[in-house]
Formats: sequence, C-alpha cells, structure tokens
Amino acid sequence: MTRPARDSGALVPAPGTLAVSLASVLVLALALTMGGTLPAAQADPTEEAAAVPAHAYQAAGPEVSGAVSQAQAPVLLPGIHLDTFALGGQSTDEKVGTEKYYRIAVSSGQRVHASATVAAPPYADGIPETADELSMAVTFLTAGGETCEDVGDDGIGEWRTGDGPVTSSAVSGAVGWDDCPGDELFLRITRTGTRAGDSPLPVEIQVAIEPAGVGGGAPAVTEEIEDSGAGPVPPAQDEPFEAGRSFATAPEVEPGSYVMELVPGEVSLVRIEVGEGQRLRWRVEETSQPEGAGELSLRAFNAVREQVTVRGGSWLMSPDDRINGGGMTTPVDRGNRSSELSSVASAWLPGTHYVALQRLQRPADAEPAGDVPVTVVLTLEVEGEVAEDAPEGTVLELGETTVTRGPLSSLGIDASWGRLARFGGAGLLILLGLLTAIAGMLVLRMRRR
Repeated sequence: MTRPARDSGALVPAPGTLAVSLASVLVLALALTMGGTLPAAQADPTEEAAAVPAHAYQAAGPEVSGAVSQAQAPVLLPGIHLDTFALGGQSTDEKVGTEKYYRIAVSSGQRVHASATVAAPPYADGIPETADELSMAVTFLTAGGETCEDVGDDGIGEWRTGDGPVTSSAVSGAVGWDDCPGDELFLRITRTGTRAGDSPLPVEIQVAIEPAGVGGGAPAVTEEIEDSGAGPVPPAQDEPFEAGRSFATAPEVEPGSYVMELVPGEVSLVRIEVGEGQRLRWRVEETSQPEGAGELSLRAFNAVREQVTVRGGSWLMSPDDRINGGGMTTPVDRGNRSSELSSVASAWLPGTHYVALQRLQRPADAEPAGDVPVTVVLTLEVEGEVAEDAPEGTVLELGETTVTRGPLSSLGIDASWGRLARFGGAGLLILLGLLTAIAGMLVLRMRRR
C-alpha cells in the first residue's frame, strides 16, 4: 500500500512496506549466499536433531547425486562426497536397496580406491534381539559393464546390527589391462540390509587415484609383530577431548593421551600421521563406568578408509579388566601390500590414519544403565622414525578429505573457505540493504518536514 507524501505528489513507501522491503533484501541475500536455496526448503533442524543425536556419527562432505545408470553417471573427482540413498532392503528376502553409479576419469596404469560409509540413527531403546543389518556394496565397472576390481572389503563395523558407521571399500584393477580397458571407470555403490530400510540415509563416498607404478619392494616383516599396546602416558589436560563425528570432521592429533567421554551409541574419530617405517600403537584405559556399561570398539583406517589391523575390535567393559591395547603388526611400508599375511598387507599406505573409538549400544533387554557416560584415556603412540627412502607428500591423489566444523555448524553450515566467502558476500549484501533502508527513512523524514 502507498500514500501521498505531504510536500509533493510523489509516492513513498509506507512504514509497513519499508519493513517488508528490508526483509526481502535480507532473505534475497541469504538465498544468493546459499546458491539460491531458501532455508524453508530444508528439513526442520529440530526433527533432524531428534533423528540423529549429536553424539552419533554425522556424515559430512560436498553433496553429489549419483545416477541410476552408467550413462547418466556424474563425474567424481578425488576427495569426499556426500550422497543420500533413499531406501534399504524392505525384507529379509530383499536386502538390496538403492543403487547408484558414478564416473571416474583415469589414465593407463592407474588404479582407483573408493569407499562408502553409512550410518543409521541409533536405536531408540537399544539393540533389539533380532537386529537389522546395514552395509554398502562397492564395485568398479568398465564402460561395458564388466567388473574391474582387484580387492575389496565390505561391512567394516557393526554391520550385523547397524550400530554406528559401517564402511565398505574397493580397489580397481590397473586401467589399460585386459580386465579394465578404456579411459574411465564406473563406481557402483549399493545400499544393503534392512536397517532403517524405508528411510533415506546419508553416505560418505571417498575416491582416490593411485598413480601408475606406486609400489614397493618386499614386505617389511615376514612374521607379525606381537604387541600388547602403547604405554601409559599422562594426558595433556583432564577435560574431555572434542573428537570428530565422522571421517570428514576428525581432528588431527599428535601422539599422546586424550580423555574421552562416551555415551551409548557415541562415535569419536581422530586422525594421526603414520609415515613409512613407523608403526601405530594404542591403549584404552577405562577410568569411570556405570554398572553394565556394555562394549567399546576401536578400529583403525588408512587415508582411503581401508581398515588397518591394529588388534582392535570390540570388547566388554569390566571394572576388573580396565585396559586394552594393541598395534600394527608391522611398520608401514608400500611393499607390505604384497604380503600373504592380511594384517601386514593392510599397513601399506603411509600418511593419514584414522582411529575410531565407539561405545556400542546396549541390547534392548539389558539391565538399564541409563545415559551415564564412560570415561576413558585413549593413548596413541607412533613408534619408529620415518624411513629415509619414504615418499614425499601423499602416495595417492586424495583430493580434499576433510570438512572443517566451526561455529556455523550448528546451523548446518560447513565452515570451509568457499562457504565463508559466500557468507562474507551475504554480509555485504545485508549491510547494503540496511544502508539503503536507512537512507530511505531519512529521505522520508525530510519530505515530511
């Protein structure tokens, strides 16, 4: 609505219209910042928080949308990507759900490493007696639809119960050989299991390219090293350490001890550098736990989320046996991948390693222990010196593998530089809108005089 100005025949905005205009400027600025998407199109944050508690696994990464066919498959570059898989299996007879395809450009002699990590929200009342399975199947295909795969490992984690993150990985054959012709590969990822089968679940996808000729000599050891774990080291601080809630948000840590508190269903991830010639060792000491606290689990992964043997797994917490530990069965060496010992072969890729500490959910029929956290001291030790002939930089083309979480994460915003730049642009737009509105009000006052 408009009304005539007192000193001229010009029309000026009424106060209500001015307020609406200012609000429109603010909304427009935010929409431009978010790439033209308004917050109203997003899910209710309250509902999301209720579905996935803050202590559970939180998938993260730049979004991508896989296709239903190889012909429509989008190109994936090395790095992490986040996709949503709508359905799992609908019954025990139909365990295979959503299937998606992605395209990866490769050159002769290269191999591709890919992994997929999925997690369902924790059970509301503990793990039922008959739990549902959850996993992903990761496969490489040629343009003709033929399998092009060297090795793979599906269902790393509590896949039988769908408790916490479950990761599957695969490595392609060498491109250009008879089994893998062409200059591109196709990645097929399939959601399997009936856990949360009728609910969409986010899936972290990681892709890395292995250049031709990456390898090594003979394995570093011919027999596994027996290891009971790292020694006790005082933590630098007694306050609980804030770990990551996904591979993508795991903070980098130095060797040492860290106090951690975990409630049922909580997942804590950190990353640590382990160079060629070095060996990762660990120790977990429980310092406080309620009666019937349940189980803890520890697993280690390399930079492409392939599991590395460190004598981890899950164990039942007990006041009479409060310490568990282990370590790699060999120093890291590129030649280890040719070992006939699976634990030695897993310790082949130098660089970033992830350690995932998880408190498993308790069975639904167990005596209630409530949500009282257990307190542990996690100690990580890197034994040995980096080998003189160790490669410089990363062995594989990894791309971006981390997502920085900052103060804006509570709003569902990843605080990466690109997004920070966009929010800076939004701030300028908002400031411009405010100045324009104030100038309009001043003009209005002057005209009323």
